[in-house]
Amino acid sequence: MTAQYVPLNNTVHKNIKVKQALELKEFEKHHMLPLVVQEFMPAATSFPIIFAKNTESGEFQPVAITSLKPESNQFIKDGKWTQRYVPMQLRVAPFIAGPDETNEKLMIGINQNSELLSEQEGVALFDEQGEQTEFLKDRVKFIGQLFDFRELTKQFVKTLAAHDLLQPKTLTVNGKDGAKANYDGIYMVDEQKLHQLSDEAKLELFNKGALSAIYAHLASLNQIDLVVAN
Repeated sequence: MTAQYVPLNNTVHKNIKVKQALELKEFEKHHMLPLVVQEFMPAATSFPIIFAKNTESGEFQPVAITSLKPESNQFIKDGKWTQRYVPMQLRVAPFIAGPDETNEKLMIGINQNSELLSEQEGVALFDEQGEQTEFLKDRVKFIGQLFDFRELTKQFVKTLAAHDLLQPKTLTVNGKDGAKANYDGIYMVDEQKLHQLSDEAKLELFNKGALSAIYAHLASLNQIDLVVAN
């Protein structure tokens, strides 16, 4: 069922409870999952991290590859997540965050079609007075953190683009049958361009904490065999 997000409301959702499980149904056909730069280090051992380019805006988004086949996810098996690291995108569900109409406050939304929602089982979102439960307070804190991380990730990507480090690459993968397949439209940090940067530019990347994320991204490419279809 398609996700349908609505603003979280203590009147409309006063009786709603959330099961403490991962929302996987929504992501079964996502062959890429967005990541924030703060996830690069722990995620690098679980799946390859690349950059996808929005053809309309020209902006780059770091993503985890979960499959080389569109509308499939190699890491969801029998309704379970099989990799060690769980992306924040999965952990935040069934909630979503974004700026309100004034662009001054953070608005929390909830997927009313989520299988995690119930009036019979799970953890309540609001108490009898309509106040947030400790569970919801913790989730709101996590959602706010993810929102902040996304803003920092935009700055990280802008820094890479400013130094012309993100370059289109062709990914060559050895299939389980021994045949090779090429995948285009993938952007990665160009190591040669990285090494050719001036000392000043490298110091800038270091001071911004970008170098560790860059090398985590490059190291993660060794996990490409994990997304080869069975």
